[in-house]
Amino acid sequence: MKAFALALVALSILFVSAAGAEEAEPGGAAKPPQPSAPLINAAPTNPAQGNAVQAGPPPAAPATVKSTQIVGDCIGDNRFIYHAGTPVLRTTTFLPANNSADFIVQAEFKPQATYYVKFDAPYLPKVSGGKNAISIAPIAESSPYVKEGIASKGDLLATVNVPAEIGSYWRSVYVHIYACEDSKSPSTNGVIRIRASSSRWCTPAVVGTVLLLYLAAAFAFRRILPQGDRRTAADEAAHQRFLDPVVLTAGVDGKGSLAKLQILFFSVIVFALLLFILLRTGELSALSETVLYLLGIAAVGSTAAKGADQQQSRLDFDNWSWLVQKGWIGVRGLARSNEAHWSDIFTSDGEFDVYHYQSCIFSLIVGGALLVVGVSQLASFEIPTSLLGVLGLSQVVYVAGKLVSPPAMADLNKAIKALRDLERAAQEAALKAVPPATDVNDPRIDTEVQRYRNAATTAADLLHAVTNLARPTNFEPLLR
Repeated sequence: MKAFALALVALSILFVSAAGAEEAEPGGAAKPPQPSAPLINAAPTNPAQGNAVQAGPPPAAPATVKSTQIVGDCIGDNRFIYHAGTPVLRTTTFLPANNSADFIVQAEFKPQATYYVKFDAPYLPKVSGGKNAISIAPIAESSPYVKEGIASKGDLLATVNVPAEIGSYWRSVYVHIYACEDSKSPSTNGVIRIRASSSRWCTPAVVGTVLLLYLAAAFAFRRILPQGDRRTAADEAAHQRFLDPVVLTAGVDGKGSLAKLQILFFSVIVFALLLFILLRTGELSALSETVLYLLGIAAVGSTAAKGADQQQSRLDFDNWSWLVQKGWIGVRGLARSNEAHWSDIFTSDGEFDVYHYQSCIFSLIVGGALLVVGVSQLASFEIPTSLLGVLGLSQVVYVAGKLVSPPAMADLNKAIKALRDLERAAQEAALKAVPPATDVNDPRIDTEVQRYRNAATTAADLLHAVTNLARPTNFEPLLR
């Protein structure tokens, strides 16, 4: 449980740090956007810009003629008294504070004008923005916005830098985009109302939602304690450690499962990123092929490992029923008798497994990179092909190791079947005696009982060695 708490704190700190890198502190200098070609009022870009800002891929902008002179602000402090008749369309549902966003301005491009963007809201002490916070150019016919029907050829693409101070809990902001050809009045003037988001609100919402869903899953699958003497030590441990992800993702044998833990690990990270981007922009981000591969590798590895466990580590039903009746294992078999530990993630058959360790450390590295980079680049997140291959190869070796492991369970099944036959022989000898023997210490069935006891001792040692369960102490045959 301590390891789980430390891991949870580390992931939360990493996510908060990544989100904090995506948005600066209030009052910090906003980072202007980078155009793909010379634009009017062009300024350097925000390097964190990605799918967290745009509804689609960044559109290509054609080269334009830069204004030979800077025209002063023709609106200034007049609080937008001029009629705003130019249509302005948004490309995201929310406006992410301290990041870049695109707007479609349905107006003719004016190369000799200076373009301005202003942000106005009731909760702002003053209007913010200016000519340095906007880059604008005609939209090319090949632009994704044109292909998706959001814009038409000849419209303007305005990429604006959103100041940090407008970030809020999704309150409305007015975005004014206008062009000044002289100091008298704007020649192009548009305004749009949009809700502004802030990572200071999105991050706690994401962390709280992830924790709430995890707690719901943990409580839903919390092991129910049997009554009376049917309760085992493993039952008690699983009931108390139900929040531990190793217990939640334990395999069919009750031990920790690396493959299932990897699925949980990557699934939580991807869900957190998708929710964060949704709250920041109001758009559902796409997933890169690398992210799909990561989820697929973990899922295939888990399924294959489960099949290998069923094949290599499964007791025959008759043997399982007999062992439960004798009290050697619990009613849920090995799953109820084994206790999941973090050491199971790095060991195989009680020994340190270098392939488990390799897969685990590379998963942590990739997961950390995904959490940091995916905040702004989830749709384009990539890792080197060689590293992706290492993760896939680790899963292959992990499953192959299960398939080629010594057939210890097969030997145990044979020993238990032989023990059942010896018990049946003792029962038949007891019935043939006149009167029938009811005591295992009856000298008339001493030979059959001693054979059973010797075989039971050997079978108990083998059960302990194969399953790591407590060594049984009941070595007497059941005569009736």
